[in-house]
Amino acid sequence: MRALRAVVTCLWGLLSVGCFAGGYLAQAAAGQDELSWRRRPVKEVVADPTTTDHTRQLLALVEDVKRYGERNHLKPTGNYEEYVDLDGPAVVWVVSAAKPLSFEQKTWWFPIVGSVPYLGWFNRRDAERHAERLRGEGWDVDLRGASAYSTLGFFDDPVLSTMIRPRLGTVGGLVNVVIHESVHATHYVSGQTLFNESLADFVADSLTSIYLRERLQLGRWQIWAYEEGQIRGEERAKEFFEAYRTLETVYASNLSDAQKLAIKAKVTEIVRVKWNFSRPITNATLAQSRAYHGGIPIFAELLEHCGQNWSRFWSAVKTIDTSSFAQPQQKDIDPVLRTLMKRPCAQHDAVPTLR
Repeated sequence: MRALRAVVTCLWGLLSVGCFAGGYLAQAAAGQDELSWRRRPVKEVVADPTTTDHTRQLLALVEDVKRYGERNHLKPTGNYEEYVDLDGPAVVWVVSAAKPLSFEQKTWWFPIVGSVPYLGWFNRRDAERHAERLRGEGWDVDLRGASAYSTLGFFDDPVLSTMIRPRLGTVGGLVNVVIHESVHATHYVSGQTLFNESLADFVADSLTSIYLRERLQLGRWQIWAYEEGQIRGEERAKEFFEAYRTLETVYASNLSDAQKLAIKAKVTEIVRVKWNFSRPITNATLAQSRAYHGGIPIFAELLEHCGQNWSRFWSAVKTIDTSSFAQPQQKDIDPVLRTLMKRPCAQHDAVPTLR
């Protein structure tokens, strides 16, 4: 489960002249309104005798996860105090696009969040129609479901039933997504998806494993179920990145367009079959994967530089803003982070007591 902020940018976009077409804004506003009407307080759902044990146990855990995040210097918010039971497997359907022979992504601009390389649709048919329009314009397109989203702390986000579907590693998955979205509410740089998503992934992955072991003291099989999924995800992301790098070289070569397209088809199909991927792998797919995973190693280096101290880590990270980047949607964030590592991390604050 990963973040989707594009679904709420439309609401802010209503206040901005020249924002995306009215149809997109209207469907997003309607989708948000529907979620608002269907919210129920988590405490009420937990106390409801008709609530399944699985849902009750997971919802009862959310508040403790939030406190754990706060103890590790994530921003306190009013998120996840309400619950919405959804009918489908996803809350929104995400459409992204890139050029067929490069990884240049199509972006849309909205107030507050700046440029974003994807759009979210509450109705799958609307997403499919938009994807078809982009394909008709000659773009490589990716369409996927998202089980969670964030409003960056501007609104109180609910727990969604799509976040707690019964499956192996569900406890770890829920902990991870709550922390991930809390990172976005803690620090977010407008127009820098790679930075924002890699930061959230790194912090969530790091803290979730510790939480499962030390706070919940789960059994080894429960931890194994979560970590097995994480390892597979990391391995898949690594192979996606290798495909990205291979094709990046191919696209920059002197081969004909026909030869480049033939190599692309072969490379992407090999990866799709190996990972039993449920949809075609396009340049948009690979570009989105890189945005979520490409910057994780440099954040690990920064935490090490800060003595594995999360307070010092956050003090350093929060000095980064839009002026730290040479351009919107910057593909290489290592220079930005390495600048921070040229000086000592700030002295850490007192660690708050876990309530």
